[in-house]
Amino acid sequence: MNLPHPQDMPTFPQRFLESWPPDAWHGRVTLIAVSGGADSMALMRLMADTLDPPGREKLHAVHVNHGLRGQASDEDQRFVVAWAERLGVSVHTCSLAAETLSPEQATDGLEAAARDARYAFFEEVAREVEARYLVTAHHQDDQIETVLHRILRGTGIAGLQGIAPARQWLPGVGLVRPLLPFTRKEIVDYLTSIGQTWREDATNAEQDFTRNKIRNDLLPRLREAIGPQVDQSLVRLSSQAAECQAVVDDLVDELWEATVAVDDATTVRIEVSRLQSVRPYLVRELLVRIWKQQNWPRQDMSQLHWQKLSDLVFRQADAVADVLPGAIRAAREADELILKR
Repeated sequence: MNLPHPQDMPTFPQRFLESWPPDAWHGRVTLIAVSGGADSMALMRLMADTLDPPGREKLHAVHVNHGLRGQASDEDQRFVVAWAERLGVSVHTCSLAAETLSPEQATDGLEAAARDARYAFFEEVAREVEARYLVTAHHQDDQIETVLHRILRGTGIAGLQGIAPARQWLPGVGLVRPLLPFTRKEIVDYLTSIGQTWREDATNAEQDFTRNKIRNDLLPRLREAIGPQVDQSLVRLSSQAAECQAVVDDLVDELWEATVAVDDATTVRIEVSRLQSVRPYLVRELLVRIWKQQNWPRQDMSQLHWQKLSDLVFRQADAVADVLPGAIRAAREADELILKR
């Protein structure tokens, strides 16, 4: 068996460009979410280094100083600004007021609030510069942690997909994660090879957040007990779930066309008589699709709520469900389930 010579093997930048071909993004206004950590610094370097100086004018680094780590947060911001300017990349920063993210919030609540604040700022900049893409530095290790986190919380097939490589974020703006095929070790090795520095977030070593516990404690224990194949097993699970969900989505598309009528932003009618022979799982997926399309709040919808709605579809008698999170009322009237906010 003839193995390729190391010199003939593709470099990390070459593999990155194969993962996200330049034709897809060269010449298009692109926001790069840059925290200053290894992953986002690698992403900014990979993109900037493939372009000549005029081409870099289309790149915009976006950074949010959450103010959660005091002086260290300010130093992160100065680091990102300095490197963006050095690379010829436009940079946009936002410093949050101290009261914006309250340390008294529950840990998951704080993470969610920080994420919401970041994306609100990213959206503001995207509209200002008429961006075509927002790119983030999520990588394979993030995918593994996400899938495992969702398994522990309890999730369906959709949740097992983990982090999507790409999706629509705003109308006309795609959210792309081109580092998703790569491990953090590969990213760090690349930065070391080019002498690129980065900032370390000390809170990543703390055990206050569920994700940190998974990264720093649970995954190392699993690798020690079962072997390093744990990582690729979770990656394969994510990939298989995505294929499965694509089939489910096609079936839900057909159900939507046959049974759903959207009156307006507040009212949806479902012709339940056509759903009596449909498997309950697909009916629940249809209901989730309605919530997504209507932009109704899903975070507080528990499995019990979805089950009550499914029961209304298959129940023959007229009935009214409890008022659901987001002040949404579900009523079964003859052959229709009426959802009204």
